[in-house]
Amino acid sequence: MSLRDFDLLVLGHETEGALAAVAAGRAGARAGIVLPPGRMLGGLLTEGGLAYVDRDSRHLRPPAESPDDGLFGEFLARAGVPLVALDPARGEQALRAMVAEAGATILPGSWDGPRIEGDRVAAVRVAGEEIGAGFFLDATPDGDFLEALGEPFAAGFGEYGIDRVLGVSPLPVLRGVTPARILATCEALAGDPDLGALKDRIFGERRFLDLEAGADYVLVGPPYLALAYQRWREANGLSFPVPFEADGFNVAVLGPDVTSWNGLIYFETDPATLLAWSRGGAGDLFRREVAHFGEFARTLWPGATAEMPRHGLYVRQTRHALGTRLRLSLGMIAAGEPVRSVGTFCYYPDFRGFRVTPTAGPLVARVALDAGLARRHINVGIASRAGGYTPPAHSLCRLVQYNATLGAALGAGAAVGFETAAIRAELARQHALADDQAGLADTPRVAGRLHEDPLLALERRLAIS
Repeated sequence: MSLRDFDLLVLGHETEGALAAVAAGRAGARAGIVLPPGRMLGGLLTEGGLAYVDRDSRHLRPPAESPDDGLFGEFLARAGVPLVALDPARGEQALRAMVAEAGATILPGSWDGPRIEGDRVAAVRVAGEEIGAGFFLDATPDGDFLEALGEPFAAGFGEYGIDRVLGVSPLPVLRGVTPARILATCEALAGDPDLGALKDRIFGERRFLDLEAGADYVLVGPPYLALAYQRWREANGLSFPVPFEADGFNVAVLGPDVTSWNGLIYFETDPATLLAWSRGGAGDLFRREVAHFGEFARTLWPGATAEMPRHGLYVRQTRHALGTRLRLSLGMIAAGEPVRSVGTFCYYPDFRGFRVTPTAGPLVARVALDAGLARRHINVGIASRAGGYTPPAHSLCRLVQYNATLGAALGAGAAVGFETAAIRAELARQHALADDQAGLADTPRVAGRLHEDPLLALERRLAIS
């Protein structure tokens, strides 16, 4: 091994890759991260501006006090997250500090030209220099490194014959409006009979979360605010350039009158367009959409302004890797089927734009090691929302914390080997193992009638065929 070779080389600057390098470095391995020019370490959570972090649904405590968040929780605590609201700049600072303290190396530049020897990747080129590694981790949002290796993918729900994806959201930051004013407005809109009738016509009996506020968030569960936005656009002759669906909002409180919004849901099904948006960020189309949202906000809260983070776009679903050792399904999660587990993650099935049988609570999912290990290339892994999950399982497994937990395990594996016992022991030594055995045992009960859901029935039929 030369001085420029590593035990672990991360391709992709997402949070899950950075935490993989931290876990590897703390385990004594030499870890490197290839950081493309002009990009921020942390990806979606930093330059993307996804400030409302979908944590493990047992998050009743601050990250620093929670046993359920693992290494991801340490990152949130160091970034000063009270419960769910992450300041993007502080997030990148925390990741950079953790990477440096673990002795991992950030390599500025883009990667290309993976060199393959038999069933292993030997090296990639970074800024014109060949860099070797014992293990390569794809931490790009869309599996770009696996694509370069010729691995296959499925796009959206296309393999199910369903022309739908989970939706795309620009992530505007509003300034000049306090959480109290947001709450008061949402309560007033809930009493608007015209919006109530519109809700019934569009959504029927669909259930929504309640309106709720916490130390650093406002959860706008009912869709009245988004329906009011839709009505305002129609009154002003502003059509949506991409199909839009009114929904609730996750609002992260970043300051006394500064909030970050996730919940403007747009639906595009062309895989090439989705990949371009995921890789390139918001672009002019969504910057115009945020400008419209700002105009609407000023009708409710005079003086409010809206701005877009650097990339500012959350593309929930582009494609799913088909070449991992296990393709984790939602049916497997709901039934509590055993897999090689390196931790757990708890969340509700979140089918944006689909009707799904409700569960009695969030499901505890095993973080499946083999869903992150490539089958053909034995020294390649993926920790990404393009990982080895079925489209329904993607409703839980696309979330950053799930993949950050998997990334930490793969990083530890690059140091201690890929047996689950060794990985779990190393994560426990680092105080980074999140594992809820009681929740796993209870998940089949919580899932209830979910196994009867038509989408999961289709998932089972395709798996059998």
